[in-house]
Amino acid sequence: MSVRLISVDGRPWSGGARLFVFPADGELDRLFRGFDLGAGDRIEALVRLRPANVYRNPNGFDYRRFLARRGIYWTGSIRSPRLIRVIGRGNHWRDRLRAWATERIASHFDDGETVEALVLGMTLGQRRRLAGADVRKFRDSGLIHLLVVSGFNLAVVAAAALWVGGRLPLRGRRRTGGRLFALVLILAYAFLVEGEAPVARATLMASLLIIGTVLDRGHSVINALAGTALAILLVNPLAIEDAGFQLTFAAVLAILFLAVPLIRWALGDVSLALTRLEDTNLDSHLSTEVVDWRVSARLGCELRGWPIWTVRLRWKALIVMAEAAIVTTSVQLVLVFFMVESYHRFSPVALPLNVLGALVAAAITPLGLLLLLLPEFLGNAVAWVMELLLEFLMAAVDLGLGIPGATLRVPSPPPVLWIIYGCAVGVCLWAARRRSARGLVLGVGTAIGLGTLIALGNMPPEAPSYPVLTFIDVGQGDSTLVEMPDGTRIVVDGGGLASGPYRSLREEGTFSIGEDVVSAYLFSRGIRRLDALVLTHAHHDHMEGLFDLIRNFEVGEVWLGPNPMVPRYRQLLEQVRLRGIPIRRIRAGEQIGPFRVQHPPPEYSTSAGVSNDDSLVLLLDWHGARPC
Repeated sequence: MSVRLISVDGRPWSGGARLFVFPADGELDRLFRGFDLGAGDRIEALVRLRPANVYRNPNGFDYRRFLARRGIYWTGSIRSPRLIRVIGRGNHWRDRLRAWATERIASHFDDGETVEALVLGMTLGQRRRLAGADVRKFRDSGLIHLLVVSGFNLAVVAAAALWVGGRLPLRGRRRTGGRLFALVLILAYAFLVEGEAPVARATLMASLLIIGTVLDRGHSVINALAGTALAILLVNPLAIEDAGFQLTFAAVLAILFLAVPLIRWALGDVSLALTRLEDTNLDSHLSTEVVDWRVSARLGCELRGWPIWTVRLRWKALIVMAEAAIVTTSVQLVLVFFMVESYHRFSPVALPLNVLGALVAAAITPLGLLLLLLPEFLGNAVAWVMELLLEFLMAAVDLGLGIPGATLRVPSPPPVLWIIYGCAVGVCLWAARRRSARGLVLGVGTAIGLGTLIALGNMPPEAPSYPVLTFIDVGQGDSTLVEMPDGTRIVVDGGGLASGPYRSLREEGTFSIGEDVVSAYLFSRGIRRLDALVLTHAHHDHMEGLFDLIRNFEVGEVWLGPNPMVPRYRQLLEQVRLRGIPIRRIRAGEQIGPFRVQHPPPEYSTSAGVSNDDSLVLLLDWHGARPC
């Protein structure tokens, strides 16, 4: 839980702190829940505060700065609820409102925990109920942004609110009153949902746009975007380091400068042809090609006895899908850089799945909010439609991830490739504005070619002039990268289980040492292939991270000593076998390149449990030079 400090040891204090509660048993958990803590409550707690733990690897995730961007500078663990005393109660009506909305929506999805969790995530921004395996599926398919409320959800709510507001009977004040109505609904939705920074950014931008139109100051999206960025950075300059901040503004810029011109270019005539299709007087103001299409459409309806709206509905549906495809493609084209450099992930199936996901989420968000107002029998019918949509989306995600190479782990490429890629995107922007088909083909083709090279090419860093050992910070446990002058790269051990503030993330299935620490460091170095993985012994704090390394990298072989067949070690062997990686079992006296095995001796036998005495000991001897 996050708290704002008032005093520490009786002295006035300021700043935020994040406290982690680890009840030892069910009774302590029951006592803690009995406090019914909520926003505004004042508590007194016996806890040791310290700066957040960080893994001190270059280019790694800095948890301490991540918290500082949110005004949180201290962390601590409360081992027992008996160390907490409530000294004042706040007003919990926002918590109660959220709890009521959660219960109201969830009551319609009793039979499907995953569907319920997805609806609550897309509607209210609550991702806590979604299983870790499902979170990883959406992450691997490039759809993780759908699981939280962001600018996309605010845009959907804003569009729906503006549509409803424009149809209110307000007697000559429909335009102003409708937009004020939409502004109130947007602010109410932002107050209701969870989402923090992304919701605040989108709400501020939408509010600036609507207020500008109400005051007859125009509705420049660029001005609203710049004003939002300025306001956020004035309040919190560190926000510019946040990946979410960068992704949000990069996506909006991609839509404004690439997607919107492409939509006008590709679909402008179609939209114009559908405008008041039944109005023949409008034909005199349109081009010959557009008029020919309108006349043909009207004659076709007349011959078949169909009403005009059937043509408009069919083409509107096609336009919506085409716009979603153009917007998604434009955003993905720009966000490739951020996805590779920030998350080291490239998903070829992300583009079609994002088109489908955007259409589904655009329906789920307003329908989920509608469940708050509908009576039960109508709500159940709406929930049934939502369930069908989400099951279809999940089936598409499973199908997409089942394709070989559907999600790729990508190391950071040389900077020159990003410079060329940026020039290719620039050509796309120019071509969209000038409506140059050749320029667009050239820019998109170059971007696709470079993206393929970045995703699949092996561009390792230059080999060192002498052996280099890098001890990777994994907290409890060990992990060492060994780099040799001939280009050989070996990782000895992979770290273990997350502890401290990372423990809760691990328990949710969203954090692991091998994935988020060791792999992230190796990817930031541009490493894609490891010549060998070495497991010294089968304790969790040495072995656990190897599972992710085996999944994420091309591995030449795995070196093992004698280890007891405990369940987790058996699982590691099975994963090595499934990946087709050769296993080299080594004992004292063997020489493998510059490494000489010192322990265990050939006659060594393990006990029933894992022991440090099982450990492999390797001596690196390079031209007679040995580490001290």
